[in-house]
Amino acid sequence: MYVYPYKKVKLTARQRASQEAAMISLRQYQATAFWSTLGMLVLHWSRQIGKSYTLAAWGIHRILANPGRLVTVLSNSKSNGMEFIQKCSEMCVLLSKAFEQVDLSADEKIENMRMEVRIKEKRKVGRIIVLAANPRTARGFSGDLILDEFAFHEDSTAIWDAAEPIISSNKSFACRVASTGNGRFNMFHQLAGESSPYWVSRIRRSEAYVMGVTIHDPASRRELSPDEARDRALDKGSYDQNYECAFNDESMALLTNELLAACEYQLEAGDNECLICSQDWTREAIDLLRACKGPLGVGLDVGRARDITVITIGEKIGGIVFTRAILRISAMRLPQQLERLRPVLEMRNFGRLSGDATGLGLGLVEFAQELCGSYRAEAVQFASREKRTVRGIQQSDSALVTELMALDLLEAFEGGGIRIPCEAALRESLRKPERITTANGVRIAATRDGAGHADEFWSMALMVRTLKGAATSFAYEAGEANPGEKYAAMEKKALTW
Repeated sequence: MYVYPYKKVKLTARQRASQEAAMISLRQYQATAFWSTLGMLVLHWSRQIGKSYTLAAWGIHRILANPGRLVTVLSNSKSNGMEFIQKCSEMCVLLSKAFEQVDLSADEKIENMRMEVRIKEKRKVGRIIVLAANPRTARGFSGDLILDEFAFHEDSTAIWDAAEPIISSNKSFACRVASTGNGRFNMFHQLAGESSPYWVSRIRRSEAYVMGVTIHDPASRRELSPDEARDRALDKGSYDQNYECAFNDESMALLTNELLAACEYQLEAGDNECLICSQDWTREAIDLLRACKGPLGVGLDVGRARDITVITIGEKIGGIVFTRAILRISAMRLPQQLERLRPVLEMRNFGRLSGDATGLGLGLVEFAQELCGSYRAEAVQFASREKRTVRGIQQSDSALVTELMALDLLEAFEGGGIRIPCEAALRESLRKPERITTANGVRIAATRDGAGHADEFWSMALMVRTLKGAATSFAYEAGEANPGEKYAAMEKKALTW
């Protein structure tokens, strides 16, 4: 890939006169793409920063600079095609150029779309034709080509296979491919990704914001910075793809938005189903946990500097794990973290804990083992391997513990065996682990960003691990010394989901 950086364009006197006469205002990155002399240029731009406006201006310019030129635009929808034609007409008005706009579509079907803008220059008629995006129309053009929102074209690989030979056949033909990302499994990702053989202009919302593009809150309409807009986004992955030129793919995420949404319950004022705490338990959270009738399973993922510590506590009732409380701890020394863990372990309805005993977490897990016994506090080494049990049968091959835990958590979501609170930060963490295909098969990995390394995901996976073999529920009676002992006896039966 060759990065085509935006820069301040130095115009010739003729270009300056043309732009000034046209009264067309272009920002720096738009002007760079508009005046580029490259035969092939890929525009990987954020949404709503002027892709179609720039392409429409470029199409008109190609006709005026080359009288009689045909510019073919392949559009993914009729509404987008009509919008592009409208922008071309507006450019002609700004240029004070006579034009004709016609719709030659046989009907309202997208596959029969054919709209044109015609401009007569030096006794020759140049045309911008907007057609439906498919391999058949890609084979029929001769001239310049614009692939608008190419990542959203159906059968994009076949379209490119049909178009590329025509572009390569004539030195004067130019092509502009523009889109926001739409996952990794399409031709646009190959054209705009890191291994692209073409020049790529990549403009993120945060860059366009510096050059004058404004962002407004959907509710209050006040102006936001890019950082504020991302913080407010419910789906950070989708935001990054739409606005920050990332390539996201739902098929790679282990836990999809649909799976998470199906297992979420809303958190409202006074809600007593689940409480999310920061740095320390609230009195309401402690009271909620003590009131639970089922055994409490605790998942402990430990961090200190780069990552945070997350304690996730669930209650298993009727075969379903209900997430009851989550505590996030950041930048806190281990002695203080121990004080946050102790009240949970001393509860009469505490059942079992599985904790990350890799590195820093070993101290917290050993403390738990001293307090309630090693059988009820499992030390999980994330780098270790185990044999997987499927329907009560232990498999012969082994896998990393982290992958087995991730698959168990996936199984719980797919089977509707878990309930989680509806919170944007939690959903973002749960969607970080991805399926990665390697030479040795499919692996599961979680990307790290400024928000951590899927800390809530691993804490919840540990919680599911510790409750996987637990009895569905138990009711303790007043005065009972420690119902956790009853739970330990039931757990020995190795009951599964």
